[in-house]
Amino acid sequence: MFKKYSVLFFFLFSTSFGFGQTKKIDSLKAQLSKTDLHDTVRIKTYFALGGRFGPYSLDSLKKYTLKAIDLSKLNDNYLLDGAYFYMGLYHSDKGEIDKAKNYYKKAMVLVDSVNDKQKLSKILSNYANLLNETTELDEKIDYFTRALKLKESIGNKLEIGHTQYNFSILYGNTGFDSLAIDYLKRALKNVEDSNQMALKGHILNSLTAFALKNERFEEAESYIEKSEKICEKTGANRLCYNTFIKKGTYLDKLKRFTEAEVAFIQSLEYAKKRKTPDDIMLAYANLGKHYELSGNPKKAILSFKKAQENNTDKTERRISQFAYESWSRAESKVGNYKKSNDYLKKYVKIKDSLNSEQNKKSLANAESKYQSEKKDKEIAEQKLVLADKELALTQSQSKTRTMSILIVSLLSASILLWFLFQQRQKRIQQQLVTIQREQEVRTLESLMEGEEKERFRIAKELHDGVNGDLSAIKFKLSSLLEMNNTVIKEAVTMIDNSCEQVRAISHNLVPPSLRDFNLLEAVEEYCQSMNSIHEPEVHFQHIGDVIGLDKKQEANLFRIVQELVTNSIKHAEASEINIQLSHLENTLQLTVEDNGKGFDSKTIKSDGIGMRNVQSRVDYLNATKDFLSNEKGTSYTITMDTKTSTT
Repeated sequence: MFKKYSVLFFFLFSTSFGFGQTKKIDSLKAQLSKTDLHDTVRIKTYFALGGRFGPYSLDSLKKYTLKAIDLSKLNDNYLLDGAYFYMGLYHSDKGEIDKAKNYYKKAMVLVDSVNDKQKLSKILSNYANLLNETTELDEKIDYFTRALKLKESIGNKLEIGHTQYNFSILYGNTGFDSLAIDYLKRALKNVEDSNQMALKGHILNSLTAFALKNERFEEAESYIEKSEKICEKTGANRLCYNTFIKKGTYLDKLKRFTEAEVAFIQSLEYAKKRKTPDDIMLAYANLGKHYELSGNPKKAILSFKKAQENNTDKTERRISQFAYESWSRAESKVGNYKKSNDYLKKYVKIKDSLNSEQNKKSLANAESKYQSEKKDKEIAEQKLVLADKELALTQSQSKTRTMSILIVSLLSASILLWFLFQQRQKRIQQQLVTIQREQEVRTLESLMEGEEKERFRIAKELHDGVNGDLSAIKFKLSSLLEMNNTVIKEAVTMIDNSCEQVRAISHNLVPPSLRDFNLLEAVEEYCQSMNSIHEPEVHFQHIGDVIGLDKKQEANLFRIVQELVTNSIKHAEASEINIQLSHLENTLQLTVEDNGKGFDSKTIKSDGIGMRNVQSRVDYLNATKDFLSNEKGTSYTITMDTKTSTT
């Protein structure tokens, strides 16, 4: 009998906190003092007080929610699903994951899934947030997807935006940055006109993180300013804590360390006000990273230890994103090399698990499945509309025409509808193929961008780190050459050779000519480099028009050349390798051939990692691959249309 009122609990946490809070709380407390208050009203009042205190004090949230639960059990479980939801929030913020899951499951059992879709979608979203992104990823995706479908069926933009924000966190944590940013921007658009200012602030903070990651500092500054204004208006502790973490990170990027320290300390104060162990832990971890960056490793280690003191069930997977790597560097700077190595191993292990191929595959499959089901729903609705129109037409004709005219009309209408339906099906099929192709291109592009960034990082470390160390050793040994020591001379010669090899590896990973000039210079320089270190003669020839491609296309073509030449050197036993680039009438053709022993494609597998990489790059370029191999040698030909190719 009381069930219809239970929807209230979902709106209490959705209001913008900070406007007249004290006045409202005093009013609710005064209402509780009335002796003739009905139990249902008293439960709602306890419930409302818990919601008002939620963003500020977890202790008060727990206190009033438990009172609501006790009284609800004596009154037909009135608002009990909402109270269990609040207790799930409480234990989640305390880092007590198993207890939070248990309360959310209790709420799921009580909620009416048919009439209270909005309520159920909130419980599903919050439960999904508790699931681990490595061991429970598939389940996490399933709950988020179910929540999003429910919210889309209701049409509530605010709730849709909230789940899109949850998806953005999931994609961001597993390396799909472009999808994460896309979901964030869609979420921001959906919540723009709502009164849910705190959620808007959290979305802005997430966009800040990606802007900083991509060194778009002006964009990051704009997001931070907007989020700070929301913090000032609402006073919501959790939002403010998160905002000042992002501000401190931004100031650290600009090397304004004094201002950054102030921001991180403000973040810690907000986390302590709300008494949330997980937030306190992350605030200390961010402060530790700041101290390590600003050259104070001892203070950094102290901050990391305080972060560890606030350990919760999910600390390991959240702190590993950045803290273990920074902690490792801090320990190294004070000479604790064993501890430094231990923390570095933890960082690498957890990072690898979060970014595993299985996780990425699950996310990509989930996104594809969600979009596909969304299209299927639209098609079904269109079919239903057509069926309704056909029924209406049939009924109208049956009243005004004879049976013979009705049969002819129905036959004509059926043929027309069948023809229109077939045409529409073709268009829909074409749209689905296009969507699938776009998704594949985005996925390939993300993977290839990641590969190029990793090549650049390794090349930079080789050039700036290893090469620098070798040069320093050479300088010290050279100062001893006056002793005419033959061994030292040999060591210097060996170091020179090592420097040349490091420089060659660095240039092979990220060719300066490809970065600074174009594909032709890069391939020509690569051939010269191969001729200096390998026996087969590598020749390069360019025919036709000037090649005008963007850097992504040039990089992919260059990597194809590298892979095919490397295969020839390793396996073909060739004495000569020829590379030809021709560009005629908007058709670019890359040919790599050798005079080696060839291979039989029927008996020898050619689906190794190298050839799969070549095929992926060919697919990304929207090109075609052809090859021929016999006892006279092997020839690969890549053909692409430079006018309509993927950019």
